[in-house]
Amino acid sequence: MKLYSYNKNAGIHRRFLFFRSLLKGCSSKKQGSISVVLVTLSFFIMFVYNACGGVSNHEKAVADMFYAIKDHLDVPIQKEDGSKKITLTSALKDRMEAGKSKGVHTYLEPSEFKDWNTDGNRYLKEWVGNFDETRWAQITVENIFANGPAVAKEHKKTNAVLFGYFPHGLPFVFGGEGTNYEDVYWIFYAPLTTKAGEAKGIDKNGYHLSAYRDGDQNGALGAFIGSRIADGTLTVLPGDDEEIPELKYTSMP
Repeated sequence: MKLYSYNKNAGIHRRFLFFRSLLKGCSSKKQGSISVVLVTLSFFIMFVYNACGGVSNHEKAVADMFYAIKDHLDVPIQKEDGSKKITLTSALKDRMEAGKSKGVHTYLEPSEFKDWNTDGNRYLKEWVGNFDETRWAQITVENIFANGPAVAKEHKKTNAVLFGYFPHGLPFVFGGEGTNYEDVYWIFYAPLTTKAGEAKGIDKNGYHLSAYRDGDQNGALGAFIGSRIADGTLTVLPGDDEEIPELKYTSMP
């Protein structure tokens, strides 16, 4: 492994010396020649980035989907009449009637997954719209997110949406015939109650969104994800899968 790494780095170093010699050779030439060298140098920088472990095309696709989902979630959900859609506890309703509180936005808890024909890819279709149906699939999992600060007992665990990326073909369970689980990724979404929401008697006033590499290549997400009762901070136990730190968002406690 060390020998391979040395040879690889030595090859990159030799290419660097070559491009540096080009720069020196063109230092006395016309401006047009310098432009050609700059373009060439840009390609060299891209080569070094990829050789040193740049982001893969698969991970870029996952990042694009992550932000597409997040963009949808960050836009307040509107009713047909234009008013904000909210979920209220009885305590909050009482305070609103007393004129002590204003409307507050809450986040969707996905419905129970019944079968693939009726619920398969439901939120991909509703939230994203345009996606590669040969590589992406989505299902709902019941009571998988531990929602520590929840106000109501029935919200102590919330349903989650799992968005799976299968670049080598969807497996049978998602309506495909693929059996290759290499390069599989997962995006996890669940609504949660923040500590501020708990104090106001409002459940599901925030959400968690995160992405994972399928480290054990079994085509499933084995991570445990939840928020602490005491302070509302997030806990992630990825198991054999690998969390992607750059693709993670949790509403403030």
